[in-house]
Amino acid sequence: MDREYLEDYEQKEAEEYEKLVLKRVQEGKFDFQKDRYPPDERFVNLHKPVTLATGNASNVEYLWAQVPFCGSLIIFLPPLSKTAFEYFYFEISEIPKIVDFIKETGRLQVVFNASPLSFEGLDHLDPFFKELNPPVYGGMPFSVFGSGKEIQKTRDIFFTLGKVRYLDYLRSYVSKVEPIESQPTIDLFYQVNLEAYLSLKLGHYAIVEDIENSMVDDPERALSLLSVCQTFIVNPTHDLRVCARNFLFEDTKESQALPLVYRPKEVGFPCEIGQFLLKKLTYTAQDMRACYDIIDHYNAYDLQKVQVSLNEAIVTNHPDIVSKNAEKLSEILDNVWNDPAIPRQIKNLKRGLPMSIAAIGTAVSAFTGGVEGFLAGLGFSVGAKFLDAEIEGLSERLVKFFARSYQANVYDFKKKYKEKIVKPRH
Repeated sequence: MDREYLEDYEQKEAEEYEKLVLKRVQEGKFDFQKDRYPPDERFVNLHKPVTLATGNASNVEYLWAQVPFCGSLIIFLPPLSKTAFEYFYFEISEIPKIVDFIKETGRLQVVFNASPLSFEGLDHLDPFFKELNPPVYGGMPFSVFGSGKEIQKTRDIFFTLGKVRYLDYLRSYVSKVEPIESQPTIDLFYQVNLEAYLSLKLGHYAIVEDIENSMVDDPERALSLLSVCQTFIVNPTHDLRVCARNFLFEDTKESQALPLVYRPKEVGFPCEIGQFLLKKLTYTAQDMRACYDIIDHYNAYDLQKVQVSLNEAIVTNHPDIVSKNAEKLSEILDNVWNDPAIPRQIKNLKRGLPMSIAAIGTAVSAFTGGVEGFLAGLGFSVGAKFLDAEIEGLSERLVKFFARSYQANVYDFKKKYKEKIVKPRH
């Protein structure tokens, strides 16, 4: 792509942001609960619920474990060199297939998190521009949080502190991923860190003092603090699409370093649950083929419902889950998935119901005029008092009525897709 193309692209994005966000915010017409930016029409075949993969959750290692369990999953497309892009995302040779998957299913979406001009010279990313026309994921304008003078003063403080040690540390950090330093990647890191600092400083968050001290004394800690604040404070505050947000288990653990008031109110494990379900539902490797397989064979609502149920089981039974490790989380998921409680209770109830119903029916027949009317009131077909199917159906309804919702949902999913669920490997 030549510079003229990118300049035109950037101008159009700026004009759209000006029209749909800045102007409406200034006029008090932007509804932060209902309005969405970027708007739905900027995406390819968008499905609800829309989810945003944040931080490490957008790495290819975890990406495909999320896609089947969302309506559409949005990932950020940064201006990365070939080396860095392949490290974090896909092989360059796979990009045409990724673009086709997006166009065919709409289950994966990409957005830019940097200026289109910063993609100059990164020709390996051309297919995303030309085939998908992705939007820049513009958030809440900084003018909402402070005046132009305040913003500039805060920028100056960041770079004054950063020049002591922090900016050099960022450059060396990037070079660990980039064998040959890539200026767009370094600039992106600078910009993300600056925006996080601006939001925290202008928002008067107490944690910013710790960050400032660490920028001078302990750059590694400063980067860690800014990263976790970016993920759990800054991004949700600026997000204008009001998406659900996916995090890794390790990200959630890191959020515990924040003061209690800033920690996420709801704990979720979408990536780990997604990986767990992919292993249970398909023999295919956890990649794009697995997504196609899952999408083709399982109802999207059922997939989302069972994922939410597994998450509910973890949080309900293990409120201290963030103090555990990923291995323990995996063990918990296995226990929930293989929980024999409902099948065992149905089996036991099925054995006792015929005699119990007969005894009760006989006792009330004098008042009701016959046992048939009593059985019909329970949902039995008259003339088929104790057929196995009738007894099993009633047993199942009774057990599920008293079971926890997540137990019933997992049971229903496994029953519905019994023939498609992968059997344990021996």
